[in-house]
Amino acid sequence: MMQRCSIFSILFFGLLLTSCSDHKIDSNIISSGSTMDTKAREIERNLDKESYVDIADIFLDTNEISFDKNILIIFGKNNCQYCDMLKEMIKEDEDLKKIIKDNFNPYYINISYLKIHSMNFNDRQTKIETNSLASLFSVNFTPSVVFMGRDGNVRYIFPGFTPKFKDLVLEVVKKDGAMGEYEDLNNKIRNI
Repeated sequence: MMQRCSIFSILFFGLLLTSCSDHKIDSNIISSGSTMDTKAREIERNLDKESYVDIADIFLDTNEISFDKNILIIFGKNNCQYCDMLKEMIKEDEDLKKIIKDNFNPYYINISYLKIHSMNFNDRQTKIETNSLASLFSVNFTPSVVFMGRDGNVRYIFPGFTPKFKDLVLEVVKKDGAMGEYEDLNNKIRNI
């Protein structure tokens, strides 16, 4: 019995050695890992864009949130009826689109996806994940709208949907400063 196992092992090992040949391996089907990692990272960085593709001409890429203008962030999520209504409202109103583009760096952040956002304000760069960013602004409802100044201070937060969104945006544009008490939140933002 032992001799039989040894013969079988030798035959199997010999067959394995003779069936492998370096010149028959197609290097095109073997991934070095770096290509797949790069592609996977790019897909991950842009996965959320599908959720606002209809209004992508208005909203900037959330990978980098820039404070060279005032900021408008709309927090939404997948399968949110009110988020879809707000997106449709923006899509259909050319005047509203112009107001948003002229006065804000606008961002649509879909909290259904995990993403790392780079925030550049007050001459420093901070990286923060989507769920942490939503938590920072106490996003309990979607859509939630956050208006921030160029200095990184919150000007106004509106949780939920309003059919008077355009009026809300115009009111924030008209006001010079904050439309509420946000000092504690502003301190948290400065410390991230």
